Amino acid sequence: MQNMWNERFSTDEYVYGKEPNLFLREFYEQNKSLFKNPVLMLGDGEGRNGVFLATKGLDVTSLDYAEMGLLKAQKLAEEKNTEIKTILADVNEFDFGTEKWGTIVLIFLHLSKEERKNLFSKVKEALIPDGLFFVEAFSVEQLNYDSGGPKLTELLYTKEELEKEFSKPIKGYKFEIILSEQKVVVLHEGRLHEGEGSVVRFVCRKIKEE
Repeated sequence: MQNMWNERFSTDEYVYGKEPNLFLREFYEQNKSLFKNPVLMLGDGEGRNGVFLATKGLDVTSLDYAEMGLLKAQKLAEEKNTEIKTILADVNEFDFGTEKWGTIVLIFLHLSKEERKNLFSKVKEALIPDGLFFVEAFSVEQLNYDSGGPKLTELLYTKEELEKEFSKPIKGYKFEIILSEQKVVVLHEGRLHEGEGSVVRFVCRKIKEE
């Protein structure tokens, strides 16, 4: 799988484009104060989303296991006159730390159900108080569309899964769900995400239990 992504990212073309995810851009513009430093971008690929947040003055670290993607992310950051840090690592093995990140962003990172469960546990632990978790990923209904994403139900998301996982408190903190929805959108993200698709959008914040 890692070789596949390195091969995919090995051309000069940015296969998902250079522009940020539309939901990320729109949500950020309307809710700037929710985005806290430092920011961890999970599976950031060629860097379009991490670089976007860096141009807004945020302290961004892009994590991916495809070295070719991270090299292009650094190149894009230079092109946009900004800076990002990069970490070459598998998200499943990377230690997120405890109360370390102000914002964690997951955009179209598709893992198995067990891997997601493990990831969400790490996210909950790793967010600082008032930290934000931001998600857009393909829903199980994406199997009915041809606009990209995996063709295995196991790798696709439901909003119920996220709601259930983030309804569980952790060490004196709970998670305020700001947005949770499944909807059909029109994607224009390079040649690999193009056309109608079904996505899950989920945003929550870590807050003290009353």
